Amino acid sequence: MNKPLILVTPTATALPQWEDADYAAVDGGLEILGAAGITPVFACGDFDSLKQPLQPDSLPVGCRILSFPAEKNESDSQLAIEEGIRLGYAPIILAGSLSGRIDHTLANIRLLSWSYPDLILQDDHQQMRLLQPGSHTVSSDWKHISLFALEPSCITLENMKYPLSRRNITPADIYTLSNEVAEGHREGTIVVHSGKVLLAESNLP
Repeated sequence: MNKPLILVTPTATALPQWEDADYAAVDGGLEILGAAGITPVFACGDFDSLKQPLQPDSLPVGCRILSFPAEKNESDSQLAIEEGIRLGYAPIILAGSLSGRIDHTLANIRLLSWSYPDLILQDDHQQMRLLQPGSHTVSSDWKHISLFALEPSCITLENMKYPLSRRNITPADIYTLSNEVAEGHREGTIVVHSGKVLLAESNLP
């Protein structure tokens, strides 16, 4: 399919705008999409965060419901990601995934780091992506650009305020925090020569 899917969680405060994207709801995200007048392709979860009990006859036409018990091994977000992958969507954007409870945020980061490398975590001020070997661009629209190695990695940073050339970094290193695109450039380049690295982009103060 190669079409973006935006999964809206209950903590989403803004809906990401992606060209030609479909939307789906994670649990109480169903109410957020309803308030925005958007019909999700599916809604997934135990629906314990809804303000009102789920009423099948009040659902938008065309929205499939994937209902699960509250006591389960997977999070609602993970189940929604799995369904998006099964349907062939890419990339999958998890909106509101960096807000709310810290344990849920950490769980989402772990899903990105170890299970779903094409996932994008996003809220209205920041996002996280996983960078694997290859060349990647970052935009000057982001004020703060930080990198965190998930395993021993080698990176080069070009057109960045703090450049690096084939620098080895480990999961213990944090000096790659708070970089930015160099003045006079619209984009910077991150080359991952080996390993895998979390990229955090933020416009928060």
